[in-house]
Amino acid sequence: MAWLRWRVGFFALFLLCVGMMGFALYHQFYQWLMPCLLCVYERMLVITLGLLSLLSAIWQPTTRRGVMWFSGVYAAVALWGAGITVWHLMLQYAPAETGVNCASSLPFPIDLNALPAWISAVIRPVGDCSVVDFSLFGMSMPFWLLVAFVGFLVPLSYLAKIRLLEIRRRGL
Repeated sequence: MAWLRWRVGFFALFLLCVGMMGFALYHQFYQWLMPCLLCVYERMLVITLGLLSLLSAIWQPTTRRGVMWFSGVYAAVALWGAGITVWHLMLQYAPAETGVNCASSLPFPIDLNALPAWISAVIRPVGDCSVVDFSLFGMSMPFWLLVAFVGFLVPLSYLAKIRLLEIRRRGL
């Protein structure tokens, strides 16, 4: 029965990532809120977590080492996303004289002209990182992404614990 919880749990996390991306794309294409460079990096990490969730919903590790390895990769991606959102929040709410600035002057690491137009429209950074142009319940988008990235660790730890207990019980 724990295998079903593993698959359903990670499929629910995949659907959550799809919903997060749908929310971001709705605001980009219908509310005209253009993503900044850090927003694009956060989107890429949400997509990565979604793909990892889908992968684990299809395939589940059968050894303790596999569960620990997968959980470590998943947690590293979620914590990386949390770190980027903390940087983004510092840009938005820190005083301008602190020396914290957006890296929008850096070249984007992907040649967007080589990609199909619909992909480059999703990941083209054109906004300013320090501008708060969206708020929900008084908090900006990076705050909610920070909550989501840290929140991904809760079901991950629960699902990994259940899977490890099942592996121990079966003696694998």
